[in-house]
Amino acid sequence: MVNMVDYIKLKGTAIERGTQQGEQLKDKIHNMFDIVFHSKMFSEVTSKLIPLSIIKLGLGIMGKKNIKKSLQQLVPNQYDKMISIGKAAFIKRYILHGAHFIEVMSGDPKSLYKNPPVQACSMIFALPEATLGNLMIFGRNYDFPNVLQPFQVVREEIPDDGYKSLNFTQYPLTGCHMGLNEKGLAIGYNYGRSWKQKPLDFRLKGVPGTFLVQEMLETCATTQEAVKFITNFTSRSNGCHYGFMDSSGDTCVIETTSTRHAIRRPSDGILAHTNHYQTKELKDANLPDYVRFKMDDMDINPIESPIRRYQREIKLLKKLKGKINIDIVKNILSDHDNRDPDDFTVCTHGPEAGTLGSIIVIPTKKEFWVTDNHPCSSKYEKFTI
Repeated sequence: MVNMVDYIKLKGTAIERGTQQGEQLKDKIHNMFDIVFHSKMFSEVTSKLIPLSIIKLGLGIMGKKNIKKSLQQLVPNQYDKMISIGKAAFIKRYILHGAHFIEVMSGDPKSLYKNPPVQACSMIFALPEATLGNLMIFGRNYDFPNVLQPFQVVREEIPDDGYKSLNFTQYPLTGCHMGLNEKGLAIGYNYGRSWKQKPLDFRLKGVPGTFLVQEMLETCATTQEAVKFITNFTSRSNGCHYGFMDSSGDTCVIETTSTRHAIRRPSDGILAHTNHYQTKELKDANLPDYVRFKMDDMDINPIESPIRRYQREIKLLKKLKGKINIDIVKNILSDHDNRDPDDFTVCTHGPEAGTLGSIIVIPTKKEFWVTDNHPCSSKYEKFTI
């Protein structure tokens, strides 16, 4: 089979797998860094008065200061893998730390006013009472800056000391934003834009969410185990919304800030989630209305897109309940709400950010369907584990 989506296979210890990733993707990683660091997106969030070399060095220093210790102590396998990727791909250490820290920094309330609009993902879930053929389906759109779209990879990992998994990530990254392991546990991650409404809803220090998704794929067999892992993990940095579905049908979303969490469960076999806090416990963590994304002629509230996308997704799931199959999930993830697509459609087409890829998982069949571009115009490719 010819893969349309970039695909790599890694085996062995964390160090061996990191080395293999760095060796296989070395040229692609350097090309990605060159394009991203010289992109309009990057220039919009950094000072034009400071040389790019100094900006990259400063980002690396901040990354090392804020995430290195937590990674070493709390997820050592992921840290070893990260360092090995860098060594094998000949990435300078400060660039490596900086690249992994961007995930955290992009949600910093102190710099949020400068950031470009980033929609940051949708998750939908359908259980047997809502589907045809007794299926369980977990679908997710990955929304992020458009400049990152060419640099995505499906990664099959076979650890010596953990569960085998398929995951979707960016070339240089250690962690991932979506995955399925051999036990039938599927995990997705939507960015959580939390506000300092209460102490430590956001902090720069700690372990970024993508590392935690990868760690859970390697160490957790069920939704219950993953929920226990996240709720007991006290060194989370940025806010995240984690979606879980296992082969038994146990499904939920955990909304998290750095120090708080709350759980959402399906109703009548359906569930949807985007990037705003919906539980009563965490609604106060949402960004206030006065926070704006301003760029070129755009001036929007950062959670307007998540709210509108969620409303459309849950409307479609309710309308189609009882008929849902994989084709309907593909249609929902490709939805433009009968208009020209924009920043607020489920399949997002923004000037600076949009849907870079789409993933559908059927845990009981160990199927992992991926398209590495807009699902409205791309064909899903099936991988199995």
